[in-house]
This record gives sequence, C-alpha cells and structure tokens, in this order.
Amino acid sequence: MGRFTYLSQSAQDREPEVADLEITITTADEVAVGDVVNVEVTLQTLDPTRKSLPARAITGDLTITVGGAVQTEITAKGLTNANRVIGGHAVLLTGGHAEFVAEVPGTYTFAAGRVDVVTPDYPIVCVPKDEVAADSKTSVA
Repeated sequence: MGRFTYLSQSAQDREPEVADLEITITTADEVAVGDVVNVEVTLQTLDPTRKSLPARAITGDLTITVGGAVQTEITAKGLTNANRVIGGHAVLLTGGHAEFVAEVPGTYTFAAGRVDVVTPDYPIVCVPKDEVAADSKTSVA
C-alpha cells in the first residue's frame, strides 16, 4: 500500500487539483514461469468527495507499470465504489483486476500510474505528480 500525490483534472477544472490517493496493488509472492499473474487493486481518496453517490456510481481503471524482469504496462479494470459514497468523506474503490502470463523468470515489480475515473457527472484523469515507487513484487521461477 502506498500513499501518492496525483494531479487530478476533470472537464470542470481549469487547472489540475492535487489529490492524495492511497493505492494498494496486490500480487502473489511467487509464481512459476508460464503462470498467470493476477493483480488486484484498491484505491482510496484521502481527500473528501464533493457529494453523495449511490453504490457502483463511480468506475475506474488504473494503469500499472510492470518493471524488473519485464518492462510493460497493464491496466487494472473494474474499480468501483461497492458502498454508498457520503459527501465530505473519502471514497473507496475496490475490485480492480488485471492479469498477464509470466513468461520470463526474475522479479517483477508493480507501480501505480494513471487513474481514469468516471463519475455520474464527468470523467476524471489523475496522473502521478512524482515518480511512484513499486507497491508490490512477484518472483517468477
């Protein structure tokens, strides 16, 4: 789990806003060459939301940079608010998932990248303000 500062912008914003996000990327500690690596993601805002929303009203994707033995990007899709959002409180998005086949032995690292969120009112794009450290790693043997 990591806490990261993002620049967040929607169509209604003239300038990007600073947003603090807590992102968790979970992977298996070890897999064999040829196995599928399952990547699970949760995202929580650390700043309060502007308004209340019903469950599953927000959806999102997280781009993940895979480093180490392999250099690539994958996208965890399916983030959503499983619970009702209360205005003035943080938002928790769960259910993000990505997978790929581990074809090269070595250590794979996983770092959060761009976040694309869609609310009932507008889409929001969030990009890391600074370089984001890897949040998870998997050994492939």
